[in-house]
Amino acid sequence: MIDRIGKYRIDGVLGTGAMGVVYKAYDANIARTVALKTIRRELLDGLQESEIVARFRNEAQASGRLLHPNIVAVYDFGELEDATYIAMEYVDGTPLSSFLARDTAMDLTASVNCIAQLLRALDYAHARGVVHRDIKPANILVTPDAQVKITDFGIAKIESTTLTQVGAVIGTPSYMSPEQFKGEAVDGRSDLFAVGIVLYQMLTGARPFTGAASNVMHQIIHEDPVAPSLKKPGLHPAFDAVLLKAMAKRMDERFPTAQAFLHALTEAQQQHTGGLPPSVEDNERTVLAFQPPPRPAIPAQQGAAPVQGATQGSNLTASAPEWLLALAPELQVALSTQIGPVAKLVLKNTAREALDLDDLCRRLLPHIGSDAGRVQFQEAVREIKKKHGMATLSTMGMRSQGHTGAAQLTQMTGMPTLLQLSLEQMEAAQQKLAVYVGPIAKILAKRASKMTGDADEFHRLLADNLPDPQDRAAFLREVAKK
Repeated sequence: MIDRIGKYRIDGVLGTGAMGVVYKAYDANIARTVALKTIRRELLDGLQESEIVARFRNEAQASGRLLHPNIVAVYDFGELEDATYIAMEYVDGTPLSSFLARDTAMDLTASVNCIAQLLRALDYAHARGVVHRDIKPANILVTPDAQVKITDFGIAKIESTTLTQVGAVIGTPSYMSPEQFKGEAVDGRSDLFAVGIVLYQMLTGARPFTGAASNVMHQIIHEDPVAPSLKKPGLHPAFDAVLLKAMAKRMDERFPTAQAFLHALTEAQQQHTGGLPPSVEDNERTVLAFQPPPRPAIPAQQGAAPVQGATQGSNLTASAPEWLLALAPELQVALSTQIGPVAKLVLKNTAREALDLDDLCRRLLPHIGSDAGRVQFQEAVREIKKKHGMATLSTMGMRSQGHTGAAQLTQMTGMPTLLQLSLEQMEAAQQKLAVYVGPIAKILAKRASKMTGDADEFHRLLADNLPDPQDRAAFLREVAKK
C-alpha cells in the first residue's frame, strides 16, 4: 500500500472500486483524520478520463459548498500526476443498505428518524442549488449513534453547471425518478422521489419497483406501487398518502420541498402513534436498530461446525432444543415485524436460556418497544402455537429440564423478583460492556436490568449481546472479578 498522497499520510484502506480507492488518511498540518477518495488515472480509459475527472471535481464542488451535520463534509480537492483526490470527513458509519433485509421491515421510529434527517439535509442542499440525483441506501451512512450522513455527490446537479445537460440519463435505476429515465430536467423533487422509495423499502422490507432495469423503468414511469399498509399490516394508512405523493409520476404532484415532505411524514407518524411523542424506549430502539451488523465468528478450523454467532438464515445453534428449531423461522418473522432485522440475533441470543416457547416469548417482550407491538407479537406466538397444535409448552419444557427451580418458576410466571441490582453493579457491568459495544452499553444495561434482579443473570443477558464467543467469555470473566 502506498504511504502518502500529496500532504496526506495513508493509514489504511476503507474501500475499493473499479476506478480508485478510498483511504483512511491523516492531514498532519491540522491533525485531522480524513477519508481520501481517489481516482487512479492508470485505471481509466483515456477516452473517459476527462469526463470522470470532471464528475469527480463536480462532487467536490457540490459537497464543498454544503456544511450540514447530515452531509459528509468535503475539505479539499487535488490533482496529482498519478491521482486525483477528494479529502472528506471521515465518518464511522455503515451504509443504510447494510441494515435492509429482504421482506423485513425496519423499526418504524428508526425509519422515520433516519428519513427525517435525510430530508433536513436535502432541504438544506436544495436551498443552495444542489440536487443529489443518486439518493439510495448505499449513499446514506448511519453512525452507531443513529446520525445520518449523505455521501457521494458525484452526479449532483449544481445550478449553473454544464457538466450534464438535459437528455442525459444518470442515476441508479431502482431509485430513479420518471424524469431521470426520460432524460428530462430535474430538480429537488427528483431527490424526494428517491427518498420515497427508500422510505417504502424501510417500512415494508421491499422496494416498490422491482425486476430487471427495463421492468423497473416501466413501473416507475407508468405504474403505482402497492400501498405500504398492504405490505406491512398494522402500518397506518396515513403513510400510504405520504408515499403516494412522494412518488407521484408528475413532479408538480409531489411535495414541493423536502420540508413539506418531512411535515407530512411527521403527521403520519403521529396518527400512527395516536399523537404520543417518541419515548425514551423509541429512541433506544432507534440507536439499537442502527448498530453495525455483527462480524461473523470464524470457525476454529475449516470444515468445523459454525460457532455460536455464525449461524446463517434463521437457523439456531445445533444445541437448541428440537421444538425451537421447528418454530424458529415463524418466530423470527413475528419478531422482525416489530424490531426489524436485528430479530435474528435477538432470537438466537435469547433462546439460549429459554425453557420453552412461553418462556422465550416472555424474554423477548422487553425487546419490543411499544405496548401495541408486544400485544401483536403475543398474538402471533399464539397463532404459531395453534398452527403446531400446542396448547401450552410450559409443562413440556419443565419435563425436558427434569425439574424446575424457584428462580425458573419466577421467570416462567412473570412474577416480579425480590432481587434488585445495585447502581454500582449496573455501572460496573456497563463500563465493561462498553469496551465491546461502545455507548449503547448504557441502553443494553438498562434493558437487562428490567428483565432480572439477579446479578449473574444480568451479566449473562449483557453477554448475549456479544456475537463473538471469545468476547462473551472475556466479558463474563471481567464481571466475575470482585
